[in-house]
Amino acid sequence: MSALRRVLLAIALAGACGFGAAPAGAQPQRADSLEIKEIRFVGANTFPHSLLRAAIRTSASRCRSPVLFVACWLGFARDRRYLDDTVLRQDSVGLTLFYWERGYREVVVDPDTVFEGGRAVVVFNIQEGEPVRLASFEIVGAEEVLPPNALRNLPLRVGEPFNLLAVEAARDTLINRLVNRGYARAEVLRSADIRTDSVREASIVYEVYPGTQARFGEIEVHGAEKVSPTVIRRMLTFAPGDLYRRNELLRSQRNLFGLDILRHAQITAVLDHEPDSIVPVVVQVNEGDTHRVRVGAGINTADCANAEARWTSRNFFGGARRLEVRGNVVNVFAEELGAFPCWDTGEGIYGKVAGSLAVDFVQPWFFGALNTFSSGVFIERRSLPEVFVRTALGGYVSITRRLDSRSSLTLAYRPELTRLNAAQDLFFCVSLVACADRDIQILRDPHWLAPVALSYARDESNALFAPTHGYILRVDLEYAAALTGSDFAYSRLAAEWSGYWEIADDVVLAGRLRPAWARSIDEPGAGLGLHPQRRFFSGGPSSVRGYAQNRLGPKVVTVDARRFLALPDSLGGAGCTPAAINDGSCDAGRLDQARYPDAFEPRPTGGAAVLEGSAELRFPLFGERLRGAAFVDFGQAWSRAEDFGRGRLVWTPGFGVRYFTPIGPIRVDLGYNPGRTESVRVITTDVCEQTAAGCVPISGDGPVDPSRLRNTSRLRLLDRPIEWDPNPRGEFLHRFQLHLSIGQAF
Repeated sequence: MSALRRVLLAIALAGACGFGAAPAGAQPQRADSLEIKEIRFVGANTFPHSLLRAAIRTSASRCRSPVLFVACWLGFARDRRYLDDTVLRQDSVGLTLFYWERGYREVVVDPDTVFEGGRAVVVFNIQEGEPVRLASFEIVGAEEVLPPNALRNLPLRVGEPFNLLAVEAARDTLINRLVNRGYARAEVLRSADIRTDSVREASIVYEVYPGTQARFGEIEVHGAEKVSPTVIRRMLTFAPGDLYRRNELLRSQRNLFGLDILRHAQITAVLDHEPDSIVPVVVQVNEGDTHRVRVGAGINTADCANAEARWTSRNFFGGARRLEVRGNVVNVFAEELGAFPCWDTGEGIYGKVAGSLAVDFVQPWFFGALNTFSSGVFIERRSLPEVFVRTALGGYVSITRRLDSRSSLTLAYRPELTRLNAAQDLFFCVSLVACADRDIQILRDPHWLAPVALSYARDESNALFAPTHGYILRVDLEYAAALTGSDFAYSRLAAEWSGYWEIADDVVLAGRLRPAWARSIDEPGAGLGLHPQRRFFSGGPSSVRGYAQNRLGPKVVTVDARRFLALPDSLGGAGCTPAAINDGSCDAGRLDQARYPDAFEPRPTGGAAVLEGSAELRFPLFGERLRGAAFVDFGQAWSRAEDFGRGRLVWTPGFGVRYFTPIGPIRVDLGYNPGRTESVRVITTDVCEQTAAGCVPISGDGPVDPSRLRNTSRLRLLDRPIEWDPNPRGEFLHRFQLHLSIGQAF
């Protein structure tokens, strides 16, 4: 808890240091000015008041951050704004124009100022009046050049207010549809008949002048020195002689942006060329460095001190091919630093140094400009704390098809020779639902895991580190069987969606949903089922933050048989006889958990189904770099896919801060764990009696001297599950989980 107090104190000090900072853009106070308390719109019923506020310059004083409401109430940390009569008159004209453009030609805007508590309340009295409505619109000259369906779905609706913005948008839409059918120099003129008398109707006519249908002409490439112009032309989605389409210029430019060797690319159509049936194209590129080296280091609760490095050749043997060698190392100094800040790395073999080394090759053009071929080899040692340590050697091949500017589809094959290790055999025992040495050895020995995967990704977000609107969707389907060369046969489906909405100025509401299922397949030659590393684990800094890494979901608990199960119930133990321990009939639930809160040690086992979700409010704290977040996460994992959605979900609220750096936000989150009890199975060991001849097995119910009991290495799964309480003493501070990491949670 001392580490937790230090982090909370640092957050409090950071907040205190920002109270005196002057807000950017605040109007200085003048002797003849009044502070603006509030802005009201009276009589404005058609448009949201938030839209009207965005159309004016006058703004009210406000608290710099929602988390500083107490300081703001005391008069500190406020962004103060003052009344300016000149700006107020300009806003009146601006609101009139706002309504006029949207069809309300009779609007009257009358600004007024009232005083409350020594501050000004600006009131815009608005008489909207009746709007001029669109009675009809006609398109002339498009019948021979556009199909009927191309004239539909225009942003104009008969009967709606005559909106000049929609009128221009409809014109632009028509031009764009013509240009994408070869009419490179198309023009659309409009004329409107507007009656503002008692009829209040408008009619509009669009006259289409398509011009000559054109085709792409010669393609010139400028600025290509390291990369052959032939490679640049090959990345274009059009060729000389193809029908001219503006969309193909944009798609081709996005393809060029995907080449790491290019810093900038611009494609320009030469529209003043003669004859007008040919449109030449000029491609201007600016090349970057051929080779790049990047190194980085950091520290977080899951990986402790960690570092990574990569070397990239961005024009490997020409053709803009990419070869990358990358490596990383984690859990550095985990044993030396101890609990803080490495409390999620695990102990023993889980806290040992781990890492990976990989070589990746990317061919940007593969039987088409929209296809990318990738392959690579890797070797890695990865630790899943308190679960298993995985060592693997393998490779992959994949083909990615760009569907459009925002989405892609990838088909991949990833065979790897892998082996698992754990601190105790209990992980293998639980993973195989059997504790025989032969079954345990299956996972200890090297085995093949070779799935075929199909992935769909779509990114509609507007920023990499801190999106304010849009969404990100990813769906992964995986299949492994004897046919693919795998010793484990299973199918797996996982999806994740994240959405972002800016609900106020610089305040973003973010949401996430992650459902996933997996099912083992029983077939000859690959009947080992769902591999442990393909199971789903929940909890952690990017999951349900009220839990430590992987601690939510299916688990077992382990208990020391000699110390706690054989301990008499008069001393708070389970009071089990040695024979009951050895045959599994011992009732571990009789153990006094409040007296021995650390007697049961949880061990995650992973599940075949998971459901996670989050809602997070992101807001500014001080300046542009320090931001806050209030969140609530929910989730649950289930042992069987058939149990998906059954039982209660766990809800964990919390808050955090993010400090933005060039490599991404440094994130500190504090989640609250409700700490409810769970029904779990218990794994212990058999006991034996220590004698002069060695440790003798115990089978009967006869008395045994407790001092002579010893634990054996043979695992025992007890018959009865227990109600395990992760916080049996109900200590309030134990309900909080602290996470330190880099990058947004989602």
